[in-house]
Amino acid sequence: MRESSRRGRRIAIGATAVGLALITIAVLTFVDLQRKHATPVLQVTTVRLQTMKRVIFSSGQVRPVQRQLIQASQLTSPVERMDVSVGQHVKQGQVLLHLNDTSQQQAISDAKAAVSAAQAEYNQAEAGYNSAPTLLKQMWLPQVDAAQAAMTQAQQQLRSAQAALAATMIEASLTGTVIVASPAGVDASGNASPIVEVVGPQKQIVLELSEVDATHVKSGMPVSITSDAFPNETFHGTVAMVAPFAETDQNGTGQVEVDVHPTGSFAVPLGYQVNCKIASTTHKGVPTVPYGALVQQGSNYAVYVVTGGKAQLTQVQLGITNDTSVEVTSGLHAGERILINPPSTLKNGQAVTVG
Repeated sequence: MRESSRRGRRIAIGATAVGLALITIAVLTFVDLQRKHATPVLQVTTVRLQTMKRVIFSSGQVRPVQRQLIQASQLTSPVERMDVSVGQHVKQGQVLLHLNDTSQQQAISDAKAAVSAAQAEYNQAEAGYNSAPTLLKQMWLPQVDAAQAAMTQAQQQLRSAQAALAATMIEASLTGTVIVASPAGVDASGNASPIVEVVGPQKQIVLELSEVDATHVKSGMPVSITSDAFPNETFHGTVAMVAPFAETDQNGTGQVEVDVHPTGSFAVPLGYQVNCKIASTTHKGVPTVPYGALVQQGSNYAVYVVTGGKAQLTQVQLGITNDTSVEVTSGLHAGERILINPPSTLKNGQAVTVG
């Protein structure tokens, strides 16, 4: 009897546990169903009119507007003597370096000797012509003409030799500052370097913009310039040139060169990297939405418009952007209410509660 009683109690306890488990499952299922069918509470904002500016951001390098590069491949002979040093100010026409002119000096000596010989032959032919009787002068004309042609050729060779000698003195083509003076044509790291580089006093910033951005940039547009090396300063400039063509970079993307000329004081040295902002376009009083309202659908965008307590997915066309908002060129009107950061589970036409 005691064993039967114990067995009965165990069966009763087990049945109670099973019942409790079933109740728990039912409650959780009900709560889950309630959650699935509950109306989500979401944030809403209003489409409003703003003045939008298209701002293009790009980094570039400070470079000289004018520069003279003398490469080793341009030289006709080795460097004999450097006449300038790094940091030196030079004027246009000033000699920068001398090349070895041994062969050029020999060419001039040979050319002078040839001129002297040709002159002697010409003098002799002319003397024969002048002393010949009138009836025999005609016989001397071919000899005089040949001697004169030989003398002309020798004189031309002398001029060419003199020009070659002059070319061994490399002159500055502009007034500026020497920033490279390396007779061996290599830098401190052993890399190929110009023999001499002279830069003018004016600076420019060279940007590489995408083809899309470049189409919105025109000469004369204002540019805001900052540099990590000058964290508390903002410089200003204008777009000076937009290249009329694109070049493909190593990633296969078309890039367009845009040159910016700083205005006023610009203390950033040559070679430094700077950041530029170009305000290329201004649209006044246009409908805008925050980025958080956008829903991407492939290459298109949409927003959820709240109408009659439901979220209606609406396709939109976008225009220019700023740091927080984007212009809507079609699909919305000012004053419409739209959802911010809609969940990915939200369905078109679903009922929503806005908080």
